[in-house]
Amino acid sequence: MRIALVTDTYRPRVNGVVASIDTFANEFRKLGHEVKIVAPEYPASQIDVKDKDNEKYVIRIKSHYLFFDPEDRLPDPKLPSSKKRIKEEILNFKFDIIHTQTPFTLGMEAIKWAKKLNSPIIHTYHTMFESYVHYFKFIPKPIAIWLTKKISKWYCDKMDLNITPSTQMKELLLSYGIKKPIEVNPTGIKIDKFKIFNGDDFREKYNIPKDTILLLFMGRIGAEKNIPFLFKVLKNILNKKPNTKLIVAGKGPAEEEVHKAAEEIGVKDNVIFLGYFEPQDWVNCYAAADLFTFASVTETQGLVVTEAMAVGTPVVAVGAMGVAEVMKGNRGGVLVNLDVNEFSEAVLKFLDDKNFYEEKRKEAFEYAKEWSAETMAKKLLEKYEKAIELKKK
Repeated sequence: MRIALVTDTYRPRVNGVVASIDTFANEFRKLGHEVKIVAPEYPASQIDVKDKDNEKYVIRIKSHYLFFDPEDRLPDPKLPSSKKRIKEEILNFKFDIIHTQTPFTLGMEAIKWAKKLNSPIIHTYHTMFESYVHYFKFIPKPIAIWLTKKISKWYCDKMDLNITPSTQMKELLLSYGIKKPIEVNPTGIKIDKFKIFNGDDFREKYNIPKDTILLLFMGRIGAEKNIPFLFKVLKNILNKKPNTKLIVAGKGPAEEEVHKAAEEIGVKDNVIFLGYFEPQDWVNCYAAADLFTFASVTETQGLVVTEAMAVGTPVVAVGAMGVAEVMKGNRGGVLVNLDVNEFSEAVLKFLDDKNFYEEKRKEAFEYAKEWSAETMAKKLLEKYEKAIELKKK
């Protein structure tokens, strides 16, 4: 099968959409399928040397700087050079499936490509856009939310099939009045990457004593991740466990605000800010933590939750959206309401009750295996095949 994954956000950008694209693309290739990723072009200096091997699978479309979101780019498929590349590498390649990951410039163009190729077009609705309108400060919030719903409905109704990473996201799209089919298909995690891990190595490398209680947040540092909430939890924990620290691992547009919040809440000295890691340090960081703590209420899936579980690190998380589905029944940890005291009590239960902690640690380790990327990729391929058959009919 020839598969085109079309996205307006891709490497060197790091986020959940990019992780999902790479995970599915790798699994599809292992199963013998041809996969190309259509994405914006970035300045060559921004492409990591480690990504060079992956670039042979990427069709880059000329793009411009995006003033209100410097991390991303604005693709320009109307340029003569872009049109030539689209014709030669997309239309002439005759893809069997066009699968969009974002409903923006390239996502819109992909609708035209699918029509010309008479191929099914599928979209994965990764992001709860109405929770991200704070980034568009030049549009009043109520109008921005209304627009995101209208555009989402219009775009999804152009699809042959819509995919959501969780049931909660499917229900959200149904509330928008979308008429086209919607099915749930999570991304899954690369279990093999978590077979070898060493938390002690990580602690030694970053000079963190073995007796320090480590809480961990891993992910993009954005307002929607609700990181200051975790600082308030940490402040509560420090009253009873003064040797506790919280690692905030990642980068993002809200770094300045988050650093300021740590200072204002009074926990700056107990927060360890770390950026992105090399692959093994990334896995070891999960293993070094006593607990993974997550307070976002907008996650469509929350891959970081299952990644933490893959090394046996239990999770305390706010039970909302995709995270609530992943941890349904408190599997691998504990779900709580968006309440600082309730969250703090859940953390302290883990720290005070060794039997409970060990039980949840084993549960997390075993449960993560059910979220393998290979299993989820095979399920998505079945949906592709069904879409192709329906298109033929």
